[in-house]
Amino acid sequence: MTPSRYFVKTVGCSLFGKTVSSPAAMVSGHHLHTIKKRPPKTPDLIYVPRVLKWIKNKIKFKLLKRTWDTEFSEGAFIYGSTRAVCRITEIIHNDKPQELENLLTFSAKMKLIDYMGRLTKTQKEIILLTPEDIKILVPLNVALEKNGDKRHCRVIMRILGLKWHDHSNMLRLALVALQTEFLRDYSQGHSNSDWIISAFEILECGTLTQTPG
Repeated sequence: MTPSRYFVKTVGCSLFGKTVSSPAAMVSGHHLHTIKKRPPKTPDLIYVPRVLKWIKNKIKFKLLKRTWDTEFSEGAFIYGSTRAVCRITEIIHNDKPQELENLLTFSAKMKLIDYMGRLTKTQKEIILLTPEDIKILVPLNVALEKNGDKRHCRVIMRILGLKWHDHSNMLRLALVALQTEFLRDYSQGHSNSDWIISAFEILECGTLTQTPG
């Protein structure tokens, strides 16, 4: 499954084809004690944006700052969204859906809780992300919506994380691909609202296999 809105190039790794050419993609058990002390570096990912879409998103972020929220900072937004995504993966990992309260809209929360029930034990182990695991976190679309007195900003984000997962005494490279939508209601001004997640989708969550030969 290749993300439709951007192209991902990997270094020594073909993620969505589920193959890894790096010799470090799978590590045998007799090296496991060494890796626990110093895990090998995960492959790098390169994000190649659609130029026109990237420009439009930058313009909308600047428009948001100039018109609705003079305190808005794209850097602070990326930092906060990274922390929010990691927190939700922690909740899924710990299987504590009650802790999703106030992090997502009601409909997004119920949809995610339903999906959590269909994840395997291994997927719940893999999905836990730290900020260091996240290789790519980019806005796919920024929308400023105005309808009468109602003002909303929606930001769709794509997240790709790579990490090492200990499976049957063997380290395998694991991929977590997510898509989220962040929503903020500016109808009463920026001081009376905060960002909330209005969609959280798990696109992929599993281990990658070593390339034969």
